[in-house]
Amino acid sequence: MNYGTVHIPRTWRSQLKTALLFLASCPITVMLSHLFPQTVIVGPLITLFGHEIVLFLPLLWFIPAGILMAAIINIYDVRFIVDTRGIETRVGILGLNQRIVRVRYEDIRSVEVAQTLWDRVLDVGTVQVGTAATGGVEVEFSGVAAPHEIQKMIQSERDKRQRLAVLESADSFERVNG
Repeated sequence: MNYGTVHIPRTWRSQLKTALLFLASCPITVMLSHLFPQTVIVGPLITLFGHEIVLFLPLLWFIPAGILMAAIINIYDVRFIVDTRGIETRVGILGLNQRIVRVRYEDIRSVEVAQTLWDRVLDVGTVQVGTAATGGVEVEFSGVAAPHEIQKMIQSERDKRQRLAVLESADSFERVNG
């Protein structure tokens, strides 16, 4: 493989719905803080030059902050790797449990791309890799940019490995029967 090791990040565009939810929740949180003033903690912070500076801490800011943290974790909690040995998915990098799935090119039976209409507009999608070991999808590269390019990269390396395996088996057959 002439690519070396390729780290494929999950793109922020895959979290656009969550980002829009964050942007919508910010003004809603401000309106709710005005409607329910008991959710705002008010207290003196510091006195400068005879003027007291008061801190207003709205407790409802946890709502948009939680939404934003969920989007950030969804982006950075996963790593997709394509290298000379095969493909690998690491999920749970930021968590306590981590799941690592590695598939060799020789074991790949299908590489498919799944995209919704919205994903096609944003040029993001999911690359699904099925192996000979299971009937379903073994590895999923979800939320990646240019999924068709990733599919072509994996497919071309798989096809190259299959051609080499056929040539090697024909060569060994000729040596044995030759």
